[in-house]
Amino acid sequence: MLTRLHFRRLRHYWQGKSLPGGGASLTDGIDLDLAAAGLIERRDVIGGVYFTTTPAGERELHAEKQREIQRRAPHHELASRLALHLQEKGRVTWENIELRVDVDSGKRQLIRPDVFSLAATYNEKNFAPCVHEVKVSRSDFLSDVAKPEKRTGYLAVAESVFYVAPLGLIDPAEVPDECGLVVEHTQGAFEQIKRAKKRFVQLTPSTFMNLVLKPGSVRPIF
Repeated sequence: MLTRLHFRRLRHYWQGKSLPGGGASLTDGIDLDLAAAGLIERRDVIGGVYFTTTPAGERELHAEKQREIQRRAPHHELASRLALHLQEKGRVTWENIELRVDVDSGKRQLIRPDVFSLAATYNEKNFAPCVHEVKVSRSDFLSDVAKPEKRTGYLAVAESVFYVAPLGLIDPAEVPDECGLVVEHTQGAFEQIKRAKKRFVQLTPSTFMNLVLKPGSVRPIF
């Protein structure tokens, strides 16, 4: 059975990163597995070997891409339902938007919140930028909690940060102190069961421009 390491290596070869003149590949057990399955072909050259992806390897990569889409479907669907819920409350939402933020270390950090939102208002003091991070599995949540630097990036652009999960997946006591928790009882029915610590954040011009260039979704106000 192929693992994530196998597909990472197969994708590496498909992208042409092990070609003649580009540096000989160091073979290992992953290469052996892929070659035995007929997904890559070995080429011996002076100074080493390199590998190319076979048509069977390309088909397997495409199949894995489709499987990954299916695996992530519950996550994306929950994020979309949450975005609609926030729009109904008068907020503008962006799903999976990529932002570069300045953190306390003085460096720039790349973040990609599941749902980023602002209040639909002309008063910049009331924008209340917010990040909602969606979790549909225990392992994903526990992995995220172990990355405080990720939350630091979110807090650079959000007055409040929430985890969002199906009811019963996350115990409120497990949520980091600075974050809140929103649960979905039934499809589209959300409840905040833990408040997030709120702090004022002023968005930078570069962040605003990023939001303008990647328009969010909002329900018209009549």
